[in-house]
Amino acid sequence: MIRCPICQKHVPLSKVNEHLDSGCQAFIATTHPQTTTSSTLIENDCNPQEKRKNISERITGQQDRSLVLPEAQRERSQPESNTARKKPHTGSATEQLHLRNAPLAEQVRPRCFDEIVGQKSLIGPNGTLRRLIEQDELPNLILWGPPGSGKTTIARIVGPMMRRKVYEISSLTTTTTEYRDIVTKATQDVHDGRNKSIIFCDEIHRLTRPQQDIFLDAMRRNKITLIGATTENPSLNLHHTFVYKCRVFTVAKPTTNDLAAILRRSLQSQTHLKSSPLLDDEFLQYIAEFADGDGRTALNVLEIATDLCRRPNMTKEKLKHSLTKSLLYDRSGDQHYDTISALHKSIRGSDPDAALYYLVRMLQPGENPLFIARRLIVATSEDIGLANNVLQTYATSVYLMIEKLGINEAQSALAQLVITMCLSKKSTRSYRGLNNALAAVKEPGMGDLPIPFHILDRRHELLREADRVVTTDSQQSQKRLPSTQGFLPHALEGRKFLEDTDFLFKRDPDLSYG
Repeated sequence: MIRCPICQKHVPLSKVNEHLDSGCQAFIATTHPQTTTSSTLIENDCNPQEKRKNISERITGQQDRSLVLPEAQRERSQPESNTARKKPHTGSATEQLHLRNAPLAEQVRPRCFDEIVGQKSLIGPNGTLRRLIEQDELPNLILWGPPGSGKTTIARIVGPMMRRKVYEISSLTTTTTEYRDIVTKATQDVHDGRNKSIIFCDEIHRLTRPQQDIFLDAMRRNKITLIGATTENPSLNLHHTFVYKCRVFTVAKPTTNDLAAILRRSLQSQTHLKSSPLLDDEFLQYIAEFADGDGRTALNVLEIATDLCRRPNMTKEKLKHSLTKSLLYDRSGDQHYDTISALHKSIRGSDPDAALYYLVRMLQPGENPLFIARRLIVATSEDIGLANNVLQTYATSVYLMIEKLGINEAQSALAQLVITMCLSKKSTRSYRGLNNALAAVKEPGMGDLPIPFHILDRRHELLREADRVVTTDSQQSQKRLPSTQGFLPHALEGRKFLEDTDFLFKRDPDLSYG
């Protein structure tokens, strides 16, 4: 028997769903069951061999199967005892109700490594990370992989499996003060004699430098174990000292066959999903191919497809057409580059309204603001250049501001930079001059032409005199003033790389005009 979270009456555990569906009217127990308590397992008393054995058993799915919900900044309690683990655990009525309303991707999220499809080199029977967990030697680590590859799932399995408290946070919503509070709590766990706590930080590449220092200090003192998840290269987005303290594991992009297997298993395990003849293996393979390695997207599309199949006169062609619109809108891979390109071209075209639109369109879903700021620094050289040299320094200062304060405090500065760039005069002279010089060096025989003698330093002059290879012409040219001579190699004399005009074309060659 369990207590209904809505009416607070006792109902049989197997009838809780029917009880909720009936509006809390049916399957009410007439007698109150006796409550039982379970003992707490203290693994610190186990010897190392027994501890590793317990961890190994939990890896293969014999651990507590209590639900782990994706709530940010949530503390996860320690799993139940061995006695409780031997009984199938279906979760409280509140958890069941929450899970029924959760997205399909959350409902079918694996609870142990053996339920994860793919990633054999990482968490398979002989996987690197799996061996470290079995030996109770979990390091600070960063899981780096594409969206929907299973980074969060892997991270959420590790904590309960190792009997450690987990603090889950997201860099999108957590402030610097909250980071300090969480690290303080996790450090206190060690002082209280508990196992070292795990802090799981999603989107870890968005941490500012001061926020990284908060974790870095605790990692140096060996007070916490940090698990980070990121879609960006850690070496390019995190400080090198921070990355040095962590071990980076690459989470592979799921294959099409992996996604198809996940979709088939989801349809079989979730009885509330009404199966349709349209959702056959061929259609599941279609979803898997279109999801392009994103497991979350594949499951979200499957959930949409099950709803669309209930419509009258639905066919496979109509279903594919409807899903294609959804996928093209949801998939961020191409839009990631298309939108930043649109922002760049709007700045080049001096259109502040369009530039602000594309800026907000990237920031709203959570685009990395440092990625945008880097592209703006490049644009100050390529498109504004000699017309306003100060903007390059200004753009760099905005980048540092975002890095120090975060996007919440610095987004107005980023918008101001975009507007200033739009309203500034433009010049591509330096950018085109660089490209002209690069093209010249790539020409046959032009990359290693001898440097004119009169601009070489004294060291070269003495060497030439010692070898007696100085010609009469070069001796005469040595007596002339360098200002009266050219500086290009003889074969390139008269060649002009820096053009006189600010723009080569009156119209942008990257844009189409109707």
